[in-house]
Amino acid sequence: MSTPDGPPWRPTAALFRATLLGGLGAFAAVLWHRPDVLVLATPMLVVATWSWVRRPHTPLEVRTRLGHQTLREGEATTMRAVLSVPRGVDDVVIQVSPSLFAQLDPPLGIQVVGSREVNADRSASASVVVRSTRWGIRAVAEVQYAAWSEWGAFRQGPVSVDPVLLTTLPLPATFTPSAPLPPPEGLVGPHRSARIGSGSEFDTLRPFQPGDRLRRIRWPVSLRTGVLHVSSTYGDEDALVVIVVDAFSDLGPREGIDGRPTSLDVTVRAAAAIAEHHLAVGDRVGLRVVGSADIPRVPVGTGRPHLRRVLGVLARIRPATERRDDGERAIAGIGAGALVFVLSPLVDPGMVDVVARLGARGLTVVVVDTMPDHLWTGQEDVYASLAWRIRRLSRGEDVARLTGAGVPVVPWKGPGSLDLVLRELSRRARAPRMARR
Repeated sequence: MSTPDGPPWRPTAALFRATLLGGLGAFAAVLWHRPDVLVLATPMLVVATWSWVRRPHTPLEVRTRLGHQTLREGEATTMRAVLSVPRGVDDVVIQVSPSLFAQLDPPLGIQVVGSREVNADRSASASVVVRSTRWGIRAVAEVQYAAWSEWGAFRQGPVSVDPVLLTTLPLPATFTPSAPLPPPEGLVGPHRSARIGSGSEFDTLRPFQPGDRLRRIRWPVSLRTGVLHVSSTYGDEDALVVIVVDAFSDLGPREGIDGRPTSLDVTVRAAAAIAEHHLAVGDRVGLRVVGSADIPRVPVGTGRPHLRRVLGVLARIRPATERRDDGERAIAGIGAGALVFVLSPLVDPGMVDVVARLGARGLTVVVVDTMPDHLWTGQEDVYASLAWRIRRLSRGEDVARLTGAGVPVVPWKGPGSLDLVLRELSRRARAPRMARR
């Protein structure tokens, strides 16, 4: 960003004082024939005259830019101010006022550029390190500057520069599940299919049939039995994963990456971790957000560019900006073979209804409880602690309602949080079912 046409250079009190005292001293020396007073007044008159002659005629220009406009939580970048310094300027002071969830180095964000640091082309620069401590899109810092001419006679500013926007992507939590997913519905991927195909996991030995590949022939078995036998394998397929994020509330103190997380911090970081894991292994991932205004639905996609798109949408979430959202738009169009992760602290009753509707459609739904534990245990106020205990009892009824409807609710604990429930869902999907004939 650059400054518009700056304000004009204005004389300072020091210039008025030197001019007034020098003029009065010279007048008194002439009036009363006092050469000693003239000797005292002459330096002030010389400085005032020199300052008027050497005053800057053009305003100072400042352009600010960030080294990186997209970061992860906890990462830092450099905000650099490039100055175009006119002749006659002696000192420039630049101050970067920190915004919320931004740490500066130096801590006060003040840089002083002297006349010795100005290059031959009248350019100079100053830099401040900015560290972002929480996900989101926000103005990093407000930059102000002020400049003084020689002897501090003229001043320009303080002038404010338009703040620079910085996109901070959520830092994905650690998520390394070891349990298999329920039978996927894709074409090619890392998961074992329930159907026979050209995969890598062994199924059984069977007699050769027309169309079997020759490399599948098991010669030891064929020579022993006298009949050609081939080995059949399960197919490898990818999974369709849809992540539904509850943005109705953001509970807890907002302390950033270095402090205790809020409920929305846990939700966003867990969603980023799940998306990063499944996209890394080749699955297809989509994202839906409930309760936040102007957030688009992320269609199903694969690959690293798609992960960047998912993280960018997560960074744009503004909690509780769309209270009338019933979730129908977010969950519309989810395919029958999708595995749906709903990440929610289960505080808003509307989100419980959304989960119930997903389960009623026959989808494989897993609710990830993202309520941080410190909200229950870290309350020093007696009344706040009592209110949270009552709210916890109400949440218990909602969890029991969802569990009774066949929707598992799992608290988010990092690595291995979903292993048990995914293993159980995979076993349930492969179990025999009753069907009409």
